[in-house]
Amino acid sequence: MVRSSLLILCGLLLAGPAAAQTPAPATGQVAAPMGFKWQLLPEVKAAMLLPYTWNYKAETSRDAQAYFLTRERIVAGGQFQTGMSLNVVRQMQAKSKQSAAAYAQAFSASSGRKAGQQVLGQESKTQGPLRLFGVRYRVTGGTAGSKIIQQWAIANTVTDTFYLLVFESPEKDWPQAWKLGEEMIKQLRLDAKV
Repeated sequence: MVRSSLLILCGLLLAGPAAAQTPAPATGQVAAPMGFKWQLLPEVKAAMLLPYTWNYKAETSRDAQAYFLTRERIVAGGQFQTGMSLNVVRQMQAKSKQSAAAYAQAFSASSGRKAGQQVLGQESKTQGPLRLFGVRYRVTGGTAGSKIIQQWAIANTVTDTFYLLVFESPEKDWPQAWKLGEEMIKQLRLDAKV
């Protein structure tokens, strides 16, 4: 269950450092904003906002836990147009021969820089044990047209856990989709002990 020791990533991702130090109340004590409900991610002691009409899917692999909150129903192959995904990998040093922080930084440094991609903005932040590396980029050339991706590679330096948080939508739908995505990111709750 999500506990009171949770951090609100809103403060880490979108607000100033002072706000980020305030722990969030337990999910059960915070009402979801209108149009959303809380989706618990019990395997990683986290919670995300899920728009009422959206879909949820969780997958476990040998090395990671993945969560998908999507506007479209996820079909075979895991494809969707608009949605949020969260991948969580514990013990990064053992799995990648790099600490979670080094991996997050390297992953972010290469994001949005391949052929057909254009970086629109980037930033990095440090808050307590968390290192956050954000990149927003455009991907062109897809069958559905250009897509905008907002990505956060997050490392917990104490637990050596790597989080990859990605919100994506076709560029033509981005302004409306981002209204939901930004709220989902603001309200994301992660347990700092994971």
